[in-house]
Amino acid sequence: MSDTTTEEHGPGFDAPAFAERLYADFPEGLRTNMVMSIDGSVSFRGRVGPLSSPADRALFHALRALSDVVLVGAATARVEKYGPATLSPELAELRSRTIGSKSSDIPRLAIVSLSCALPERSLDVPPEHRPIVITSAQADTSAVRDRAEIIAVGDDGIDLPAAIGELRARGLRRINCEGGPSLLDKLSEADLVDEFCVTMAPQVTAEGNPVTDPAAAVLSPLDAPRRFRLKHAVPHGDDVFLRYVR
Repeated sequence: MSDTTTEEHGPGFDAPAFAERLYADFPEGLRTNMVMSIDGSVSFRGRVGPLSSPADRALFHALRALSDVVLVGAATARVEKYGPATLSPELAELRSRTIGSKSSDIPRLAIVSLSCALPERSLDVPPEHRPIVITSAQADTSAVRDRAEIIAVGDDGIDLPAAIGELRARGLRRINCEGGPSLLDKLSEADLVDEFCVTMAPQVTAEGNPVTDPAAAVLSPLDAPRRFRLKHAVPHGDDVFLRYVR
């Protein structure tokens, strides 16, 4: 049974208050945050934006404020033109209240990439905001090593459990993963996800997602599906904000 199944009334949406009330009780772990259409797609024509509402985008930024580090795959970072996280004064206050005064002023950005091909916006930043690049031990890091912190783990590919361990060793224990689908799949395959935050968008994409197209499905490496508990389901307008925890 969910802890919270309520409705947010009215046209306005106070994302900082909503996030503090319903999402701040996550002291450490790996949280994923995504939007999904009602026919199972997590993007439309390669972009998340067409699925996202103003309320979903506001919550997206509020969940960033509650994290130590934003984790994202390189393809998503390039398509969405990722740079360092920015927080409004209201979200900075939320961060100070929930994480504490010892936290960084903004969450770190960690990009997972075998090629180390990162969006320029993520690299053209002051030294204190330089991103973390998570890659393999065999990767060519010459293009980023002077402007990013490197975590190189794994020989044939990226060892994600080791990478998450390295983030935690740096004190980055509240990890907010924003995708994309390939990274989310790999984190799930490694059984690393502690919490799924999903905005169910009232849209249909007709893009043949594996969720609805059995012919496109790939057999899971898990021995059985992992069960999560519904923490809350909160409608706002036609969106539904879902939170599932271990």
